[in-house]
Amino acid sequence: MAIVAGAIHTGRLPAGKDPGAVSFRELPFLNMQDGGEGEIFVIGKDDRGNDIYALSIKGERGMPHRLVESFLRIYKIPRGNLLMVDSGVGDNFFLLAGRLLNRAGLLAALGRFFTYTGIKKMYGELTRLSAGVRDGLGKSLD
Repeated sequence: MAIVAGAIHTGRLPAGKDPGAVSFRELPFLNMQDGGEGEIFVIGKDDRGNDIYALSIKGERGMPHRLVESFLRIYKIPRGNLLMVDSGVGDNFFLLAGRLLNRAGLLAALGRFFTYTGIKKMYGELTRLSAGVRDGLGKSLD
């Protein structure tokens, strides 16, 4: 979900309307077979030149925030130089089924369908999150 939110934020996916399953498969960093837990994905730059990254976290979601805040404090990096956003979007039945089926070779096509359906169900929420972050960036970093 973090990757999809980042792609909406950078304009790689359209805000507010269903981009279609083909658009998801065309994103080079959206690997439908693996959740990519712990991997940092470079999404691109937004229209203000901010670098946008996504990190998939499973389990204890607060730990990366504390780790990054400690890093910023230790190296005396101003807090305004980095904004971390938790999509707060958990998995739904379709995403869970899609993740399982994507790993099952012959059932990968069905897994992609379930994954796409799960993302589609959350797409409006991710679009609203992205718009809120973009508005907040305009106020705090410009």
